[in-house]
Amino acid sequence: MALIFIGKEFQYKDFLQTYILKEYKTDKIYFYENLEFDIEKIIKENSQLLIVSNEKLYSTISKIVATLNDDSLEVKEAQLIPSKSILYEKNSFLIELNNTVINVLKYIDYLPAILLKDSEYYKLHIFNYDKDTAELFVKPIFESFNMSYTIYENEGGWCEIVISNLNEMLLKQLRGFIPHIIISNNIFEYLKERLESNNKKITFAESCTGGLIASFLTKISGSSNVFDGSVVSYANEIKSKWLGVDERVLEKFGAVSEETVQQMLLGILEISESDYAIAVSGIAGPSGGTITKPVGTVFIGVGDKFGKFVVERLQLSGSREEVQYKTMMNAIRIFLNFSNLI
Repeated sequence: MALIFIGKEFQYKDFLQTYILKEYKTDKIYFYENLEFDIEKIIKENSQLLIVSNEKLYSTISKIVATLNDDSLEVKEAQLIPSKSILYEKNSFLIELNNTVINVLKYIDYLPAILLKDSEYYKLHIFNYDKDTAELFVKPIFESFNMSYTIYENEGGWCEIVISNLNEMLLKQLRGFIPHIIISNNIFEYLKERLESNNKKITFAESCTGGLIASFLTKISGSSNVFDGSVVSYANEIKSKWLGVDERVLEKFGAVSEETVQQMLLGILEISESDYAIAVSGIAGPSGGTITKPVGTVFIGVGDKFGKFVVERLQLSGSREEVQYKTMMNAIRIFLNFSNLI
C-alpha cells in the first residue's frame, strides 16, 4: 500500500501527514507538485493506494483514474467521479482498478473520509443481462430497501453490482428476477470454489495473455486443488510442438484464428487430462495488426474433455495491458457460461 500527496502545499503540512498516517499505515509516501509522474506504474505496484489531492487537481485525477478503468465520469455527491466508484462521500471516492483499490480524496481545509479503512463491500455478478436490462430489474428493489448501489459492465463483458452490505431479503427479491447471481469479490476465488466443489480441474493454453490467466488463478489459496499447470504457447513452433497445432492450420489461418485456438484447446486437454480448458490467441498490440485482424483481435476458446467446445472472436480496445486483461476476463465469462458453473 502507498500514500500519494499531489500538490505543492502538502510537503509543508506535517500535521496532515501525521493525521493521515494514524488512519492509514504505510511507509511508502510520495509527494508530487503536479501530475507529471507515472500514476499507472504506482497503481500496478500496490494493492492499495490512497491519493490526497488539492482542489485544483482533484477533477483531473478523477478523469485519469476513470480513463485507466475504461470508465466515464458521473455526478455523485455534487462532484464528478468515476461511475464505477465502489464507495463515495463528499470529496472522496473509492474504486477498484485491476485488483488495486484506490481512494482519492480532495483536501481543501479539512480531510474527507478515508474510505480505504472502511472499505468493506460486496460484488454481485450478473452474466445473463446487459447493464441497462439488469438495472431495470434491480433499481426498484434497491430503492424499496433504500440502499445505494453501483452497477457497471466490467472488462469481461458482464454486469457487476457493488453494495456496502448484504441483505438477505434484498438478495431473495433480486434472485426472483435474476436467478443466477454470483456473490464474490474475486471471480477467480469463485471459479476455484466451484471447480473444487464439483471435483473438476482446469488448465490453460495462453498466447497473447502470456500466462496472465494462470497467474490470477494461482494467487488464490488452494488453487492447486483445481489447477495442475498450463502452457504459454507464444511462438508458433511451441503451438505446434507442444500443443499439436497443425502447421498447415497455422500457415493457412494464422496463429490468431478460430481454427488455431480450437486445436490449442484439444491439445491442452489431451496433455493435461483436465476436465476443462481455456485457450486464447490474439493481437495485444501496439503493433502486429492487419486490415482483417487489427490490434485487439482476440480468439477465446473453452472446452471440456468430452470434446464439447466454443470459440468466440472479440475486438477489444485499449493498451497492450488492457487488451490482455480484457482477454482474461472475457475468457472467464465465456467459461462460466459454457460450464454452467454460475
